[in-house]
Amino acid sequence: MLVFIDESGHPHPNDPTTCPVLAAVCFHESESRSISRQLFGIKRTLLGDERADKELKANEILNKRTFNRRPELRELVEEVFDQIQNLDITIFAVVMERPETEIPRDTIYLPRQYRFILQRVNALLDLQKSMAFVLVDGDGSQYGGLSAKIERFLNRSYEGQSMTNVVDTPYFVDSRYTTGIQFADLAAGVIRQYHEAELFRNPHSSDPYLRAIARYYRIIASKSRDLNTPGGYPLYGIYRMAEHLHYFDPEDEMPSGDQP
Repeated sequence: MLVFIDESGHPHPNDPTTCPVLAAVCFHESESRSISRQLFGIKRTLLGDERADKELKANEILNKRTFNRRPELRELVEEVFDQIQNLDITIFAVVMERPETEIPRDTIYLPRQYRFILQRVNALLDLQKSMAFVLVDGDGSQYGGLSAKIERFLNRSYEGQSMTNVVDTPYFVDSRYTTGIQFADLAAGVIRQYHEAELFRNPHSSDPYLRAIARYYRIIASKSRDLNTPGGYPLYGIYRMAEHLHYFDPEDEMPSGDQP
């Protein structure tokens, strides 16, 4: 299985987003070429050959300006979510609250939202009896060295060592050339806007753009799964993470080789 991870917004007190989201899109490697070809075909049909390699970025195409003034991009978004609806994929997401104070980056510990995503991926793999490669947007330097923190979590923490179906080397990729990351970016963008607009309270907004976001969210939610840990603890497919969980006690995740 391939697991593509991307975020919309960033958990920082100065970030304009109030509900940053980390999302993961999972599908079997045997489906990868077919999914990429389908997406390329949609872009070529709607945008033409010269723009068929356009990267799908939520902050560029999931906004009211595009929705109201760029009919070709609006149709592109519609076609892509129609495609997602028909794909054999699983989507997980962690919806965060914007932290009130800056989160320390100079620790060795993996940010909680990544830990929660990996919990859900591992539970899915346990059901499917398969292995997964984790692919993350970026160069691995974010969060004070995300590549090292993921590797350390998987190899040196009690919980990470138990995730035997997750390949212990994360791959950091360029979203411009990675279809799965573009899907994860769109999913994270929709989920973030859905929660920031509190569409769970009023999914039938009078705003046509927000109604479209609510519809896209329902497609994403239909591709998510609620699972359980081996001990029976619930793992919600789209999980709302409390603000205080940004600041956790490192003892919660003591690496097995670093015990006092």
